[in-house]
Amino acid sequence: MVKGIVTDEDLSDKNILVGLGDDASIIKRNGLVIAKTVDVFTPIVDDPYLQGKIAACNSTSDIYAMGLLDIVGVLAIVGIPEKLPIHIVREMLKGFQDFCRENKTSIVGGHTILNPWPLIGGAVTGVGKEKEVLTKAGAKEGDILILTKPLGTQTAMALSRIPEEFKDLINVSEDEIDYITNKAIELMTTSNRYALMALRRAEKRVGDKIASALTDITGFGILGHSSEMAKNSNVLIEIALLPCIKKTPELSRMFGHALLDGYGAETAGGLLISAKEEYKDDLIEELERAKCYAFEVGKVIKKGEGKAVLSKDVKVIEI
Repeated sequence: MVKGIVTDEDLSDKNILVGLGDDASIIKRNGLVIAKTVDVFTPIVDDPYLQGKIAACNSTSDIYAMGLLDIVGVLAIVGIPEKLPIHIVREMLKGFQDFCRENKTSIVGGHTILNPWPLIGGAVTGVGKEKEVLTKAGAKEGDILILTKPLGTQTAMALSRIPEEFKDLINVSEDEIDYITNKAIELMTTSNRYALMALRRAEKRVGDKIASALTDITGFGILGHSSEMAKNSNVLIEIALLPCIKKTPELSRMFGHALLDGYGAETAGGLLISAKEEYKDDLIEELERAKCYAFEVGKVIKKGEGKAVLSKDVKVIEI
């Protein structure tokens, strides 16, 4: 769907539960809900296998960000420059498929095109029950915001691309560069499925719904995506903590990135869960048991306003 071409009339079908403005569209059919999303981007790492895994993680994340665990299939989308060696394409697709299989799904088809630069991504379909769906709307006054991955992948990957002759201009050792880069790759290839499963286990344990709203943190940064949640929920959200990969706060200033303003672009970032405060400890415990991060990054302050802001004394921690 393209904004400006799609009209309200196009979205008037009573079976369309979620249309424009969320992480995926949701259509209801025969007692099931079907979530559909598509994501394609250019490589950000040199290793084609890892790039395939990153692309698959990013593409599938929007289904998990709608609260659905069952992805029934992925259509891979690949752009291939004429002179790109075919083994590189195979490695990208192998990484993509391996990630899908690790997350109980598979490539079931797709499309390739000739393109001046490499592209990889996918059209992803998930299914579930209507009661499982979580959107950016629904955040309630008093909710606690839990983030399941640290921030800083944009800055970390920029660091990984600094030419050797310029490395003496930054105050970062080779060991630190390796750590920062590898941590970013680890985060970008860690599925949000695990965090969503932890949320579901916590809800089963307490016998109540914990999450009021859900999204994932990608290109608009934590403040951009929490602003979408605040607008859709008509609440005021305050972000009080920015958990970041080691050294990325300092480096983001040097690179001109907006990480410390809350707008650092993330690839395959974590889930942002607006959760009932009374169940905060149960959720954090289940996330940590699943070896997921569980940062309490903010709070829904009050109804109205429909925006998110950084706290005046926002805290930055490094991971």
